[in-house]
Amino acid sequence: MPAGCHCPRPAMLPLQHPLFWCLCRPPRALHSVTGDIIEKGPAGSILIECSTLAIRDKEIARAALAERDIELLDCPVSGTGSQAATGDLVMLASGNRDALDKCGHIFDAISRETRYLGAFGNGMKMKFVANLLVSILNTATAEALVLAQKAGLDPQLTYDVISASAGSSRMFEIRGPMMVEGRYTPPTMKNDVWRKDLDLISEFAAGLDCPAPLFSVTDMLYAQAEALGLGKEDTASVKCVLDRIADVDGGD
Repeated sequence: MPAGCHCPRPAMLPLQHPLFWCLCRPPRALHSVTGDIIEKGPAGSILIECSTLAIRDKEIARAALAERDIELLDCPVSGTGSQAATGDLVMLASGNRDALDKCGHIFDAISRETRYLGAFGNGMKMKFVANLLVSILNTATAEALVLAQKAGLDPQLTYDVISASAGSSRMFEIRGPMMVEGRYTPPTMKNDVWRKDLDLISEFAAGLDCPAPLFSVTDMLYAQAEALGLGKEDTASVKCVLDRIADVDGGD
């Protein structure tokens, strides 16, 4: 298994190890870890970078590591905290294929599926696409449950029926129960962290001159959730925003 670091604790890395994995927020944590590995890590090492960061930050780290013959792989994961606990993640792997092949046993240990996406940076590009959908589908789940409540339908019955219907989604299945209960802790993803991820998606889409009208609306709703003091609660609490707009009881 590789040496691992959930930053900021780069000093705790056993830097003699040939394989490292890193999950860093904010970007300066990645650059701190990179500096430590450049200083003390052996040539020929591999760093598996799993964070959600701007591609340019990963490219800066990659270039610095390459000068020491250390390979950086861009391998963000798709999944929530609760999915991580059960290994229900998808690894979005990109970068040097030979280096990635050496890490297959690591990916198998922490994810249910690994997808090789080609050139370095494609992992983050796919993560942006996936998170755009998560943002929209999570908000759509909240909107559907609010509509059901306004129509006089029982929230739990609505969840049970829709979960078995063509209208279901992974986000409906994962976050729907939290919305039905009106319980947003412990969070699988905190709103304040999620908002930073949404900023990265907005920047990425704008840089490609790609319209994202549905995403833009959901981004505003998550911002409202944070303004309501829900920054440390799960992103499912976006339903609280829609509850207020619709004047419905969102539960305890």
